Amino acid sequence: MKLGETDNFVEDGIYKERLLISIHADQRELSSNIRAARAILHSFPEVCIIINPHTITFGHKNPEYTICNKLGDRKGIMGEKGVTAGFKSAKKQGCKIIVIDLDEHIWTVRAFELSKYISRRKADFVTEQIEECYIVFNGEAVVVNAKYQTRREIEALINELKP
Repeated sequence: MKLGETDNFVEDGIYKERLLISIHADQRELSSNIRAARAILHSFPEVCIIINPHTITFGHKNPEYTICNKLGDRKGIMGEKGVTAGFKSAKKQGCKIIVIDLDEHIWTVRAFELSKYISRRKADFVTEQIEECYIVFNGEAVVVNAKYQTRREIEALINELKP
């Protein structure tokens, strides 16, 4: 962020300058975006997140986050099969990071199923269209990358999120 651009952002009450929130952020998704961002910041002390301003362009949904200077979007999937649509949508938006938000609609994590659908997106990681996938559940987060991790390794990380 350049000098003077911080005028349109406010610091988060908990994570201060690690979470900057645009005063023009999408109000309909703001509480969910803050909740998921805080889970990531709680789990990864080196990460900084900006909740981007909402832009209205016909037929185009802008990415909600800038995570460590890379565009990212939160996907509140309804089930494991939502991973596929979430990845496709994030790539269309030009995102390098996808945040799979399980806290939005899912009560229990089925790590085997979720890891299967993420592993099927391996080509997105290999081509570096997607560089990181954060999974948020129960106020915690893990990060996975199917380019470097097997389905079993991804499943083990997801299992760390279970209460």
